[in-house]
Amino acid sequence: MIVPFLVPTGGFTLTSNHSSLRVRVIACLVAAACSSVCRVDADWRRPFTPDEHTVALYHFDEGKGNEARDACGDPDLTLRAHKQALWGEHRGFGATARFVRTKDDANLLIGPINNNKLELRTCPDSFTVEAWVRYTGPFRQDWGNTYGNICGTDEEGFSLPHGKRSGWNFALHNWKEKERLVPSGRLLASGSAFPYYGKGITIQQLAITDRGWHHIAWQFRDTDQTHFLFLDGELFWKWSVPRGRQLDRCDIPFQVGGFLHSQDPPFQISKGNFEGEIDELRISKLMRYPVANRLSIIQSRLPVAGLQVPYFTQLSVDAAAGEVTWQVVDGQLPEGLTLDRAAGAIRGTASGAAGSQKFTLAAVDTAGNKDERAFTLRVEAGRILSESLPLAFAGLVYAQKLQTEHMGSDVRWQLLSGSLPEGLSFDCRTGKLSGTPSIVSSATLGVRVRSAHGQTDEAKLVLKVVPAALRRILPDKHTVALWDWQGPSGKLIPDRMGDETLTLTWVNMTGDQRQPRPGWGLFPNLIGGGENGFVGPQHSEKVDLRSCTREWTVEVWVRRGGRFSRYSKHMGGRHFDFGHICGTYDNSERGVWELYLSDHDSLDGSMAPGVHFLGSEPDQALKDLHPWKRRQGIVGDPANAGIRDTQWHHVAWQFSYADDLHQLFLDGKLIWQMKAPGGRKLVNNRKHDAQFSVGSRLTGYARYGGRFNWLGRGNFFGQIGEIRISSLRRY
Repeated sequence: MIVPFLVPTGGFTLTSNHSSLRVRVIACLVAAACSSVCRVDADWRRPFTPDEHTVALYHFDEGKGNEARDACGDPDLTLRAHKQALWGEHRGFGATARFVRTKDDANLLIGPINNNKLELRTCPDSFTVEAWVRYTGPFRQDWGNTYGNICGTDEEGFSLPHGKRSGWNFALHNWKEKERLVPSGRLLASGSAFPYYGKGITIQQLAITDRGWHHIAWQFRDTDQTHFLFLDGELFWKWSVPRGRQLDRCDIPFQVGGFLHSQDPPFQISKGNFEGEIDELRISKLMRYPVANRLSIIQSRLPVAGLQVPYFTQLSVDAAAGEVTWQVVDGQLPEGLTLDRAAGAIRGTASGAAGSQKFTLAAVDTAGNKDERAFTLRVEAGRILSESLPLAFAGLVYAQKLQTEHMGSDVRWQLLSGSLPEGLSFDCRTGKLSGTPSIVSSATLGVRVRSAHGQTDEAKLVLKVVPAALRRILPDKHTVALWDWQGPSGKLIPDRMGDETLTLTWVNMTGDQRQPRPGWGLFPNLIGGGENGFVGPQHSEKVDLRSCTREWTVEVWVRRGGRFSRYSKHMGGRHFDFGHICGTYDNSERGVWELYLSDHDSLDGSMAPGVHFLGSEPDQALKDLHPWKRRQGIVGDPANAGIRDTQWHHVAWQFSYADDLHQLFLDGKLIWQMKAPGGRKLVNNRKHDAQFSVGSRLTGYARYGGRFNWLGRGNFFGQIGEIRISSLRRY
């Protein structure tokens, strides 16, 4: 039987002519009768037919009008032209969607917002996104790059006036700044499948170099967290990078053929819009194309085994011919675990010592194909997972359950040392601290946990009870400005006192980054890159602290994110050592003041609050008003001056002109004070153009993608809560 198909023309940089491709294609079709792999591979050469694995499919066969419908029959997936749809013809396939790059984004096809199918949420284990494309635009037209968006729900934030930005996109990019295009995929919540960045493994150098039709595909497999990219049926690139946490909301519509470029105020920059034709766009909830041509063990990271805890993990292979049997060919499994040779599973209960065990497994299929892979399986003893406790508030109900890891569900707790704050109790069966503490206090509690199998672990946890007045930062007659981050918009954050000039907005088009603090509300989650902070006015008597003529308090709730920010790997492994909380200080040092967290010169690595304050003249600079830099100002035990955990904490900075006294507070307690630091008085005479900013030290004017401090020092990592500026000393 002769199966009709279209042979792609052009685009292969490693073949001298296209006859070799035709030979490979014909050979594949001849072998289809005896190879399930080839039958799957041949599918891309003709129009797709919906099957049980199809999530969404657009033939674009309408050929007229302003709508394109899902071939699976889901009316919710209908695409509608932004203004006017254009149509083309794909020989042997029928009508196509056609796109011309224009600043008004007229031809884009727009789908639903936050649809589970189009957000890939119905593809938890694997997916394939694929399409036929014909690119007719110039190369490197986007600031030296080519960015031809095919489809997806992330678009650099250009079409997100409000709401959450997450999602993904499938596009064509130029490879290594040359006139060669390759497909790429991006999952905003994790890594990106971008070959042109020089990451991943290039299997063969295939690229689009002409204006003809090509089939492109992007696949992802959760088992080994690997992305695969295909061009005209051939795998050319792969990269193992975690998929990351899939967000439950995305307020960007599904878009085909480019990006909507609309903001408030609106603007159009045309970047990313496709130029050419797109056909046969399909999303599937499996990997449709083989990533190995013979039996191959999938090299996954084995989950950790808990000592004395039942364990099971399933192994898997690619391209098996018939049944597969497994065996250990080198080394041995941890004591108590066995390999199920028929099922390809490791099961049992680890009973030996904790540690890592290396071994090599072999898989053999019915046809006699064999593959071997080395694995490492780590066995860990049970332990207490809770490293710190959230603050308790005097007079308010408190409840916190201690957590364990690798100990099973049947555990018993014991309070070894320390006294619980008055009003609290500890349940030794559940590990829950609960009650209503009556007075401000601090206690160091020694706890022990024992599993049903006799494993034990101990920890010391600090429980601080702070004044109830700290729990909510509210407006009153002394409040100059207050931002509490609540409300429907995560983009425009108003001043609770009603001054519209103090409204904060995104530094860059990153979307609503607020995440919950249970019982409090939603607050910005800053990941350390600098682009997802907030900015306010350039010139304001209030945020310059000039309206506070006698004294002031600047206070804020903060939660540091940990030792390493999301972007630390891009910065040589630099840990989070300094974080701008708020102020009008920028990296040009034209700014005026800054409240920050820093561990510089800390003896134990803890982060303490600090302040910079600059006048208009060099000899008026007050820098490093900070416990670790100026230890002579520490009040009380230095151990209480820093933050060691990732819990929420209240920090405050007070100043009095009459006393010329700076004071720093942590969780309502004075930790540092100094009068006229370095013999200099505070002079509030700034002449600057710096903006008030939260979470990001700026390098210049920033609003919706301005000069934000990308990967520079000073960007905050963690969450920032309510911020209040007051015209009196509150503590």
